[in-house]
Amino acid sequence: MSAPPVSYAWAPWWTAEQLRSFLSHVKSVVQARYGEFTIDEAEGTVTIEKMDCVLGLSNLAQTCRVAEPGDWRVIIYNHVARLDDFSPGLLAERLADYEKLQPDLRVRVVGQQHLSYIDSVCDPLPLGLSACLCVDLDGASCPVDRSYFNDWGVDQGEVMAIALASTLLDEPLAALEGSDLPGNFQILTGDSLFVSGHLLDFGRTVPDIGPMGAVVTVPTAQTVMVCPVELNEQFVSDSATMLAASYIRYLAGPNSVSPNALWWRPDHPLDGFARLDNQAFELVAPEPLRSQLWETLKTKTQNQKDE
Repeated sequence: MSAPPVSYAWAPWWTAEQLRSFLSHVKSVVQARYGEFTIDEAEGTVTIEKMDCVLGLSNLAQTCRVAEPGDWRVIIYNHVARLDDFSPGLLAERLADYEKLQPDLRVRVVGQQHLSYIDSVCDPLPLGLSACLCVDLDGASCPVDRSYFNDWGVDQGEVMAIALASTLLDEPLAALEGSDLPGNFQILTGDSLFVSGHLLDFGRTVPDIGPMGAVVTVPTAQTVMVCPVELNEQFVSDSATMLAASYIRYLAGPNSVSPNALWWRPDHPLDGFARLDNQAFELVAPEPLRSQLWETLKTKTQNQKDE
């Protein structure tokens, strides 16, 4: 009997041959640059003993997926080489001086996959998301481990406020022009990994949204999608279209964050709106919004049957 084809959740789009080629390049590059390592192919991680770090492969795989196979090795090398900035010695030196570090502090919305191997400084958000305190390392995002933070002697709320202010000022988020997707929703994008931090003070970015707020998604680190909430059939259609488009972006990456959707309202904490990470749609919006939306959906369905 032949062995079943290899397929992993972190790279489901590749054939077994493509996956073997990618992993072969990864192993070769890591071995040449850092020496001893262990790889967990099922989880999509590489542990590098010399660097005392775990490298996730999903974002790197997403980047290679849209590139020519002949370019993979260079892409992998450039990605892996950035780990030099994350060596324990360099990080300890850079993160020891809180006053000097302040201008580089940022806040980033991340999923659980970004926090698996460190004790990060985070504020929890709905549906598995977190607002994570990070350092901008020349464009790379370094989550702050609590072992460094504890030495600062500063209140977490104060630090997060400083980091968020820098994020809002220095990491602009703008509407994507020329989108031909149907529906009344916006795709907002930015150039850095930190633009999702705008969700924590979203009124500045989308000041014209009404009191019902908007459904928002963060499919990738550089993309936020926004659909204003209205209790009518058009919103049901628009939000469904946006969630589908967001899910596709989440699967394609790179820098995927979450397929789930949140409900943002002025002067309210973020709430969950819809869960899609279990490969099915589940409306989790709080009452009474959930009931009102179900009634709108039933009315729309009945109208379609009557036509």
